Amino acid sequence: MQKIIYFILKYKEHFVFLGFVFVSLSFILLGDINKIGGFRSIVVATLGWIQKRVFLIPNVPALKSENSALRELNFNLSQKVINARVAEIENQTLRKMLQMKQRLDLTAEVSEVVGAVSIDLRNFIILDKGKNSGISPMMTVRNDAGLVGIVVACGSNYSLVELITNANVKVPALDLRSGVLGTINWDGSGSLLLRDVAKFMDVRVGDTIVTSKFSLKYVPFVPIGVVVKKEDEEGELFTKVVVKPFVNFSFLEEVFVLKKTVDPELYKLMHEYEQRVLLLSKEFPQKGIKLNPNQLMKEKRKQDSLNKLNNK
Repeated sequence: MQKIIYFILKYKEHFVFLGFVFVSLSFILLGDINKIGGFRSIVVATLGWIQKRVFLIPNVPALKSENSALRELNFNLSQKVINARVAEIENQTLRKMLQMKQRLDLTAEVSEVVGAVSIDLRNFIILDKGKNSGISPMMTVRNDAGLVGIVVACGSNYSLVELITNANVKVPALDLRSGVLGTINWDGSGSLLLRDVAKFMDVRVGDTIVTSKFSLKYVPFVPIGVVVKKEDEEGELFTKVVVKPFVNFSFLEEVFVLKKTVDPELYKLMHEYEQRVLLLSKEFPQKGIKLNPNQLMKEKRKQDSLNKLNNK
């Protein structure tokens, strides 16, 4: 406060002069307009310029209103930007799916994933189309990236799909570069393993793995993933091949249901033989004994002979 009083006393002549100037200008402005019109215009313009340059005290209510309007505008614009990005992503996804559908030789039904369930540690997804759309069990399901799973049950308007990320699912697979055959199986940690690959077989990191044409369930040549790791374990006949799936199973939205199923007669034949093998395997009570294919064939012949004798 003392500094302000000292400043005023120090420059009191200037303040007095400015006071008289403002008083004089005020009288001039209140005088006859016709006589001092031009001068009055100059004074008004000068005062306006001084007020604009010198009097910088903001209008707080006006600024609050302006800030509120700007925030609302910013919110609307940011929401429009997000909506535009979402629309762009959806557009790109739909374009990919349309292009993929045109490239497929098989008839494909586009379906949306409407749910996901887990039954006995097995992962399933639910599709919004079923028998009314021509979908039936044993149809391969994929998206624009690669193999997703297989239809295991159908209702009129919904289908249940078992994903390949289940420990019990085994997919006959093929190395697209070298033609090496193997079996894809989930390792339980997010990756897939290409099993039954001997150490001497030509499988390299970077190779593309697809479904095999020898598969009884899956449509052949559907992309599965890419080899990211290969390890030869000491004392083992087979090599460990880790495959990274092309499909992001945590983000499934739209899929293709390929309208092709395995020959029912062939599937029934193989299923019956698998059941026989399982029954024969129970005859080996000791754990750790591996089944000999030749022994199994002999047992099968014996069983067939017994069946013929019984029929006679």
